[in-house]
Amino acid sequence: ILKEYKEKEAKFEGILSLLEQKHKIAQEKPQAEIFEGIKGVLNMLNELIEDSKPKDNYYFFAMDESGLNIEIQKFFEKYEAKRESKGLIVRGITKTELKPLFENRKVLKMRYVSHQIPSNISICDNKMALMSWGEKPTGILIKSEQLCKSQIEFFESLWKTATP
Repeated sequence: ILKEYKEKEAKFEGILSLLEQKHKIAQEKPQAEIFEGIKGVLNMLNELIEDSKPKDNYYFFAMDESGLNIEIQKFFEKYEAKRESKGLIVRGITKTELKPLFENRKVLKMRYVSHQIPSNISICDNKMALMSWGEKPTGILIKSEQLCKSQIEFFESLWKTATP
């Protein structure tokens, strides 16, 4: 009887583990929030790293922001310092011709590609920020473990083929 009980208990624990995983997936409700204007997009980027912890990964696909207004440039200088003070591991991918913009930024680990890549996407801690700096800056902050995981996998595959 004891042997039969132990077998049933082991089987139950296996099923319980599966049920807990399914429950966790069902509980996660992806969320998205839209930010408008320069201040809105800058607030979105701060919210992206708000809950991060030291040694969390921060991934980004970059574009040339040097032509954008002074307010955005000053923000990114402060933002880089903020990511560093939080102890984030920051890695980015951008086009090869933008290498001079990133060479003196020691905190970042950068890789370069010669082909088109998505740009203005940042990912940290199950949050992904998508930005457009056009005439009317707009951003979307997505909170989704599943979406972030697939984007991180894409980033990692590009990272392996990109040049330092």
